Amino acid sequence: MAPVGFLETSVIYCGDNLKRLAEFPTDCVDLIYLDPPFFSNRHYEVIWGDEAEVRSFEDRWSGGIEVYVDWMRERVMEIRRVLKETGSVYLHCDWHASHYLKVMMDEVFGQQHFQNEFVWYYSGGGASKRRWARKHDVLLFYTKGDDWTFNADAVRTPYKWTKGQLRADGSSRDLSKGKLADDVWEHHSLMPWSPERLGYPTQKPVVLLERIIKASSNPGDVVLDPFCGCGTTLHAAQNLGRNWIGLDISPTACGVMQRQLARLGQTIKIVGLPMTVDDLRALKPFEFQNWVIGRINGTHSPRKTGDMGIDGHTFFTHDPVQVKQSEGIGRNVVDNFETAIKREGRKVGYIVALSFGRGAREEVARAKAHEALEIELVEVQSLLGGTHPLARNESTVFGTEIAPVIPRDVATLPTVEELLGEDEGRRAAEEPEDSDSS
Repeated sequence: MAPVGFLETSVIYCGDNLKRLAEFPTDCVDLIYLDPPFFSNRHYEVIWGDEAEVRSFEDRWSGGIEVYVDWMRERVMEIRRVLKETGSVYLHCDWHASHYLKVMMDEVFGQQHFQNEFVWYYSGGGASKRRWARKHDVLLFYTKGDDWTFNADAVRTPYKWTKGQLRADGSSRDLSKGKLADDVWEHHSLMPWSPERLGYPTQKPVVLLERIIKASSNPGDVVLDPFCGCGTTLHAAQNLGRNWIGLDISPTACGVMQRQLARLGQTIKIVGLPMTVDDLRALKPFEFQNWVIGRINGTHSPRKTGDMGIDGHTFFTHDPVQVKQSEGIGRNVVDNFETAIKREGRKVGYIVALSFGRGAREEVARAKAHEALEIELVEVQSLLGGTHPLARNESTVFGTEIAPVIPRDVATLPTVEELLGEDEGRRAAEEPEDSDSS
């Protein structure tokens, strides 16, 4: 792709952030916040279950901490390039790699441009009797140049002392403005019952991002998040009247962000999502399945393997859905799906595929006549074009917008090994289709 000649905001770019950042103009962004996947537990980091996310995950993990830091350095160098001379960057990390990343950031930005190690302290469960409880993340705050935005008054905190306390010289204190902020901020992390929670395990509270954005940018400035995950930075920037740009490698994440930001009344443009049947055909199987379930606003099967032929359920009516990334689906697939529907005690189900053969359609007619089963064959083209009722996300059932689809529970996500091995395993394991592709 050719570099962009101007900077477009209110855009989410789906894809590798290194490639996308390379297309941006130099010196074009005022504030960058990045919360990259921490160098922590291998399986915990696979959040959405997208193949794109997992391939990126393997890139980071293939050679230990050195590879991870090199992977980050490439991106931070591009981040420095696109940052304005007056711009700031906050790198969010935890104890696993913060010390390695600090050295890397010093190399790229220069030690003289390190401003703070901002500490976010959060309370909650998980205390240990063997060591001090790990209850904070750090944000490494760097500037590109020697002059930068910092709105100290915007992030003052209330004084803790009582009214009437005097200074050492006996003069009275003005407590109305509050105390200038220091480099430790205490605020609880997202609770399980929080209305903000989207099912993203490492989701940060909006108030944390609002605090950073208030301090290090002004209304109308451009805020960039190259690992925007579930879109908290974009949400906070929108709330505060900043322009924003998001980057994420996961198509599922981008879809969730689009629906969330649309609820704020913002027109969102996503670049890089599947737009054609050929794009969908090129997706890896789990990514294709995620796209289909998200497109119908459905829920994923609670089982990551051995789902007995059911990959998810529709919104509202909870009818079984099977997803096949195949052409000319035949009679045997429909026959097997009938068994799965009966096992659930249901009478209606959907099979979504690229196309269907005559045998599949004949079996659907037979099941309706002799088994009283309503099986609908849905071609992905109808979901892509929005012509199928399921593609409306059932939003017209109540005449109002419904909540966005919640991403899969961590316990139901495929493992890294399952996702990386699926090219050889999943398609080979499927039963041969009928040859009646007419």
